[in-house]
Amino acid sequence: MPLYIYTCAICDIDIEELRSSEMADWPPVECPICHDLCPRTPGTFHVQRQKLPSTPTNSTRPTTTIHGTNCDCCRPLRRR
Repeated sequence: MPLYIYTCAICDIDIEELRSSEMADWPPVECPICHDLCPRTPGTFHVQRQKLPSTPTNSTRPTTTIHGTNCDCCRPLRRR
């Protein structure tokens, strides 16, 4: 069952609820403090893929930079 997050705008708190996807928006979630109805906050999720075997190359990191040249994950590898 997915974990949904609902946010109370009045109390500025997040409420987590395990619900089926059919019940994600109905019935509404009530704030335990002010008893106002809380809308669902769009969330993110993570998908983990199985690492596929690769052929040996000079570099295992991508050649394009995403964050910049000072970022540890985007910095080009030094050749030995």
